[in-house]
Amino acid sequence: MYRYYTLKTCIAFFIFSFQLLGQEKIVDHTVYNSWSSLSHTSVSSNGKYISYQIAPHRGDGALYIYNSKTEKERVIPRGNKASFCHNEDLIVFKIHPGYDTLRTLELEKVKKDKWVKDTLGILWLETDSLVKVPNAIDYKIGKDGNHVAYRVLKDSLVEEKKKKRWRLFKKKKEVKLSSDGNTLFVLNTLKNEIQSFENVVKYGFNTQGTQLFFSTHQKKDKQDEYQIHLYDISNGNKITYDSVFFEIGPTTFSEKGQSFAFMASLDTAKETRLYDLYLWSVNESYPKVLVGEDRADLPENLTPSKHSRLWFSLDDKKLFLGLHDIPVKAEKDTLLDSEKAKLDIWHYKNKRLQPQQLKELKRDQKASQLTVILLEENKLVQLGEDTLKVRTINKGNSDYALATSNERYAHANNWSYPWPNDYYRVDLKSGSKKLIKEKVNYGMRLTPNGKYFVYFNSKENQYYRYDVETDFEECMTCLVKDSINWRSDVNGMPFEANPEGIAGYTSEDEIILYSEYDIWQYNFVSKQLRSISLGRGKEENKVFRLNILEHDSVYIDLANTLIIGVDQDTQDESVYTFNDVRLNPHLIQWYNTDHKLYGFKKARSGDVLIFRQMNVKDYPELHVTNMKFESPKKISETNPQQAEYVWPTVEQVEWTSYDGKELKGLLYKPDNYDSTKSYPLMVYFYELYSDRKNYHYIPKPTASIIFATEYASAGYLVFFPDIRYEPGYPARGAYNSIMSGTDKILELYPNIDSTRMGLQGQSWGGYQTAQLITMTDRYAAAMAGAPVSNMFSAYGGIRWGSGLNRAFQYERTQSRIGKTIWEAPELYVENSPLFGVPNINTPLLIMHNDNDGAVPWYQGIEMFTAMKRLNKPVWMLNYNGDEHNLMINANRVDLSIRMRQFFDHYLQGKPAPEWLIKGVPAIDKGKNYGLGNYE
Repeated sequence: MYRYYTLKTCIAFFIFSFQLLGQEKIVDHTVYNSWSSLSHTSVSSNGKYISYQIAPHRGDGALYIYNSKTEKERVIPRGNKASFCHNEDLIVFKIHPGYDTLRTLELEKVKKDKWVKDTLGILWLETDSLVKVPNAIDYKIGKDGNHVAYRVLKDSLVEEKKKKRWRLFKKKKEVKLSSDGNTLFVLNTLKNEIQSFENVVKYGFNTQGTQLFFSTHQKKDKQDEYQIHLYDISNGNKITYDSVFFEIGPTTFSEKGQSFAFMASLDTAKETRLYDLYLWSVNESYPKVLVGEDRADLPENLTPSKHSRLWFSLDDKKLFLGLHDIPVKAEKDTLLDSEKAKLDIWHYKNKRLQPQQLKELKRDQKASQLTVILLEENKLVQLGEDTLKVRTINKGNSDYALATSNERYAHANNWSYPWPNDYYRVDLKSGSKKLIKEKVNYGMRLTPNGKYFVYFNSKENQYYRYDVETDFEECMTCLVKDSINWRSDVNGMPFEANPEGIAGYTSEDEIILYSEYDIWQYNFVSKQLRSISLGRGKEENKVFRLNILEHDSVYIDLANTLIIGVDQDTQDESVYTFNDVRLNPHLIQWYNTDHKLYGFKKARSGDVLIFRQMNVKDYPELHVTNMKFESPKKISETNPQQAEYVWPTVEQVEWTSYDGKELKGLLYKPDNYDSTKSYPLMVYFYELYSDRKNYHYIPKPTASIIFATEYASAGYLVFFPDIRYEPGYPARGAYNSIMSGTDKILELYPNIDSTRMGLQGQSWGGYQTAQLITMTDRYAAAMAGAPVSNMFSAYGGIRWGSGLNRAFQYERTQSRIGKTIWEAPELYVENSPLFGVPNINTPLLIMHNDNDGAVPWYQGIEMFTAMKRLNKPVWMLNYNGDEHNLMINANRVDLSIRMRQFFDHYLQGKPAPEWLIKGVPAIDKGKNYGLGNYE
């Protein structure tokens, strides 16, 4: 169906006008499923068509296809995962079976392989002709081609039954054949012709869309067999390589599309299976073995790894792969499982703790050493080693690569930060490695020609270049007349700050650097450093950054790159381009708005640009314009029902903390705010939040925190203060910032009831919440998610998500103590909520889950049991098997309800639910949730 966008405007206006006559609704958990999100934006090659998805939190969404010429829109119910064909003739997408359909099947305990499958949709855009293909598995479109390939579940296709024949003699037993493959269809979108192939398990186009590879599978007497095929799109010629493989590994086309590489194995033994690397010219009838076990320059005891990435350099002159140790057959096991000890052995000389080794075990098992084949010389060169990680530069075109090794320093990774590396330049032609520099915290780049190594010296706050040939280094940024800050704001964390970063190269000899406010270009030949943003960032208190629209090229084209400037006083954003006129380089401003901008995408062959913008009131809708931002137009309407609800407004608040720091924060109020009415105040915090002034938050179940959208709608004022810290005293930093910020809010809004104020934070914010209520009785209720309560026990614990010991967090990063427990035990006491529990008079709700990979959940237990022992009002929610931030939707909804009930009771005077009054005994678990009317 088609509709004009002017109709959307009229509908929204009608809803808004109607609501002026009625009572606005309050946001709560009952509306979560009806709120939608926009995603998967795309623009066709010439910009004529734009697609996007809108889907509710739970339920069926839709695919929208917008014609930028006619301003008409096509809506495909349940459509998703759309791609335009290169010629803009058609769009391909999937159609979901339906949320309720799949939910019913799950309720009826139907096995997933029996569920209704997706349907493939192919829409010819000019004729509005839609073809639907049921039981679709997947599809692919060549980036520059005019063909679509898709697989359909083979069991869903109707086959002609073979007639039974009468036989005089008994038929010999046939070999039993089956296949895990499905039917592949290849559609020529220009001629509307279809070719099909059976038993296909894997397939893909080259970038040009001129060649298609596919592999087929059959199982013969329980033995898997595979074949590889090339299909020439231009003439419809299919070439099948006659070798039968027992497994096929990674595959890839060259960048120019004339060569196809793949790994495959002729070994029947899975455990010790070896792979050969094949190279197939699309002009040849069969591939050649490029790397086999008899290759002379293949390093001893190494073989191609099926787990490695296989890829060509951009210029097609090199082919990269990974090598790993030849697998060895395990000795026959003569013991029962019950006869084997199961243990981990921790050794003090190991570089990594056992938990980290176990966490990274699969990665280690699949590890390989980067290797290159120089195709013109047919020369194989191993680049990587076990302790040397190699990354190519210039999309593989360069004759050099940059290698790093943390091996000499890895033993200290559990308590130090940043983690230094030794840096090497690797010669891709010989494999030789030259040490560039040792123990560098922030090694940044090797120039495309491999001549210079760029690194950042945080102590000096300067970038340096190191000439790899002459071993001479010099400062790149020292000659700037004005003082420039290249470091990131680490807000009191006691480690050498990282730089703001590098955007990339504009040529072989020019690199783009970021300072605190501005964008800079450094020339390695002239040694000149100039500001692309003309120093206006620092002058105007704006942060300028590049928004790169083209990622296929090796170098950044400044003429076709947007520059986004963010005003640090208002958070308003502007869009510029850089006009590099020789005598008068300058910025051209095209757009300015009181929104946050993101999601920029440009048509490959046109001037059409799409982007999204949002603020507290405006959902991040999709807009279309051109590179000059002429007449930008909103083309989506995601949540028109928002006009029916009480919604927040936001203002920036500034104040001075108790220790003299200038701070900012955000205050959210309901849009029906009444200055004669008394309001409760919620205070939420983490570290710095004021730069999120223009973020939009839709109603949704929470993973761990309160949302200003919901609480402001429910009659709260919500305050997000920034917090500034000094090393060694995070608790004081939180107290000085949050308490002084609360003072300021009460000063600005005397109608806030100071006896009805609450605190909420998660993780680091949860720690600060727990700590703050040991230092003040000012707040009537508090909720702490995943709080550290005892820095002594937490210091020696494990971050189970990474396997690292937590000491580095206290000595160097977020916890900001800056010393060990032996050097300054008094700081660990001062900053641990557990030791201040006797001072607590504020009711505390804790959430800490038993699968928390960041903060061990015993920290929540320590806080709970201490408060329980002293008869302090405390509750703890443990969502079984869930993580640091809740991942399971049902748990998110549950937490959203309980937090609202908790704060509504203590700050709004509403009745307490059963779980808050007497809890829920284990014997009632899963039967009674204690939520009262919410159940």
